Amino acid sequence: MTEFIESFATQQLLPPWDAQGAQTWGFVVRMTEHRIREYLDAYFNGDYPDRAPFHYQPLPVHQFGLVGVAHFPNVSSQNKRTAGRLGATETNWDHLQHTEVYLSFPVLRYALSKDNLLSDPILVWVEPFIYSDNDSVVFSSREIWGSDMYLGSITRQVGGPLHQLHLDLGMIGIKSFSPRSMSELLAVLHVQTGGDSQSPVQELVKGKPGLEDFIRILGGSGAFAAAMPEGIGPSPYAGGVELHNLKQFRDCYNMGAAIYRAIVASKTTHTEVDNIVLFDPSKVELAFMWSDSIGELLTTLFDVKRPTDMMAPLAHRLPAGAAKLTSPVQTFAGPPPDRFHMPLPASPTDFDWNMDRVELEVEFAFSFSSNAHFEVIGTIHTYGLTPA
Repeated sequence: MTEFIESFATQQLLPPWDAQGAQTWGFVVRMTEHRIREYLDAYFNGDYPDRAPFHYQPLPVHQFGLVGVAHFPNVSSQNKRTAGRLGATETNWDHLQHTEVYLSFPVLRYALSKDNLLSDPILVWVEPFIYSDNDSVVFSSREIWGSDMYLGSITRQVGGPLHQLHLDLGMIGIKSFSPRSMSELLAVLHVQTGGDSQSPVQELVKGKPGLEDFIRILGGSGAFAAAMPEGIGPSPYAGGVELHNLKQFRDCYNMGAAIYRAIVASKTTHTEVDNIVLFDPSKVELAFMWSDSIGELLTTLFDVKRPTDMMAPLAHRLPAGAAKLTSPVQTFAGPPPDRFHMPLPASPTDFDWNMDRVELEVEFAFSFSSNAHFEVIGTIHTYGLTPA
């Protein structure tokens, strides 16, 4: 990977980084094989202008995705080059906190020979989107290892048991595209747990084809470290610890072309895993709000063509006749001060919830606390550099 050149303005949580006292939530949703295949073909398997020496395929039979939430109250960079350049003796830099929301799913990566023969499959994860509420994290993620991360406003209800979750995500977007469309702070996602499960894992997976195998994959990927839920066997696939991102810079004159593309591998390792809790999946609310800004994303990833439910989730419906609380801003009429560094809203009522929604059925849900270590393994392929 090309070395990132720092300056006083770009010393922003450079990897590797450590997070102490992280809290992670995971919500397993069912996906479709053809949408995953389309995503892999569009992002990893095409000619740009050459093919990578890998071929990515969906897992056989059943497809699942993980909608994840992670809160990091204390993250710091351990990039030794930064400390050495500045003549400092500290081992941790740039302490900050942030919350992220993401979708990831496992796929098989095969070695691809010059004769188009596939061999040596290993399991890796890909991450079509991720949101963070900290712009320093967004900068590092996008510019250094190529994560498709967006800046969002994230509110998380505090109080009560620490593992319970009510989280709402909002972003600057457009509800309905038109010549007079205006940007505003739109609600994007609502997640709320409704109570712990009183059933063992074996009961939770009954009648849900393929779910037990996916939980085994989660365990093999280090989600629970050495504290796997009782009764769950090892992962059926080799690998599982790497996340692969397509790092790319698009041509500003031709958005169908890229001036740089590379596949970057990274991984997160959890230690001191504790407080593993399984939620009752039937009581979990997971809803994406439908707007023109994210409607295409919901279609291409979750295979939904239109909203599945009317109105906002019950917790965010305004009383009849109540005034809308948000103030839209013009998209191109000059951004207001700190447009892209918006402070976190005081409450999710600052989001515009006046949209229909897509409810996703959660088939398995869990939470755990840990210390997390993130590192970039390296660039495993750069397109356009294949020897003649």
